[in-house]
Amino acid sequence: MARILVVDDDLNLLQMVRLMLERVGHEVETTHKGAEGIAWAAKWQPDLAIIDIMMPDLDGYNVVRRMRANPQTARIPILILTARSQEMDKQTALEAGANAFLSKPVTAQQLTARVQTVLEAGVDYRVHTDLLTEPIRSTDAPSERVETRQPIGADMPANAADDEAGSPLRNVIAIASLRGGAGGTTLAVNLGLLLARNGQRVALLDMSAVGGHIALHLHLPTPQHWGALLGTPCAPEAADVLGLMTTHAPSQVAVLGAPPAPTIERLDPCVVRAVVRALAADRDTVIIDLSALDATSLAALQMAGIVLVVMTDDLCSVQTAQQTLGALPALGIERERIGVALCHVQPMPDVPVGTIQRALRRPLVAELPYQGGQGAAIRRGVPLVIAEPRGPYEQALHDLEQMIARA
Repeated sequence: MARILVVDDDLNLLQMVRLMLERVGHEVETTHKGAEGIAWAAKWQPDLAIIDIMMPDLDGYNVVRRMRANPQTARIPILILTARSQEMDKQTALEAGANAFLSKPVTAQQLTARVQTVLEAGVDYRVHTDLLTEPIRSTDAPSERVETRQPIGADMPANAADDEAGSPLRNVIAIASLRGGAGGTTLAVNLGLLLARNGQRVALLDMSAVGGHIALHLHLPTPQHWGALLGTPCAPEAADVLGLMTTHAPSQVAVLGAPPAPTIERLDPCVVRAVVRALAADRDTVIIDLSALDATSLAALQMAGIVLVVMTDDLCSVQTAQQTLGALPALGIERERIGVALCHVQPMPDVPVGTIQRALRRPLVAELPYQGGQGAAIRRGVPLVIAEPRGPYEQALHDLEQMIARA
């Protein structure tokens, strides 16, 4: 298990935290002074430091800042454990360089779960909950901090006007679900509806070649679709692309649907790039639903500022996600653009979340809970964010929305 340093001026709490962590197998050292904590960290090189804010000699914020400024301790993940629970306290701790924030009082289960999540995520990630982590922005990190990983989609052009050579566009999100039934289309449709409800102009692009399901989820007839562009020159006019779209009246989300029948023909990659540019120039956000990894889909992935690999919690899906994450960087999709979204499609998971994150060697950017009304939502053409507003699925989408906004 891990080596953990705990720094707190409350001797009773030190003893309690030590017992909580030792019971699950961790090796623990403690100190009640901030300056001693820094020295211990440099000498002992723990896998994690747990630090209080309110200490008499040196407060926790400055302990964190000094650890981040010291090359010997800069790469140690830090969890702030404090009785202060205001949002300002949390923000200050994260800005100082902490990886996670937990308020006292805390149960043994809460503490050990958060410790495990931080250990699995590592120093380059912030842990907001045991289910939600995000890469640390280089601009958010303290100036002394060494080597940080950028968030999904950082440093991408903001819109299509910046894209002359096919470079990724920040307002384009590709949702890649390379195993059927993983919930990728459900995620694409509900995320698009949520963003539209919050004032964005959204386009959904269904790239399936075997009869896409976006229109089915919305009960939306799509008399025109991208099949009309098969065999066209590499640069279709933007007006021709936009003319193929159908608007979902209740949400005003625009859909560029897939051909209703399976087709062996695929769009030329240069046509895909032109389509994505046209949509990105016309809309605040473009969400692309992908279910294959071929030259046509790759062109769409290369245009996306954010790529979400969607998986479920069964062993086959874990294997597919591993293989996909290994393949994408080799195809020119930088790791910094890629996130993994876990969709629970059954009440009881086959594989625990922690095991999935360890297998993928990265934390999840989103975890969408199982919601029993999904089948009925599709049959009615009323997706979950409309049928069950403020339900658990929508709450999880809000977390993903916020992460996308920060990217």
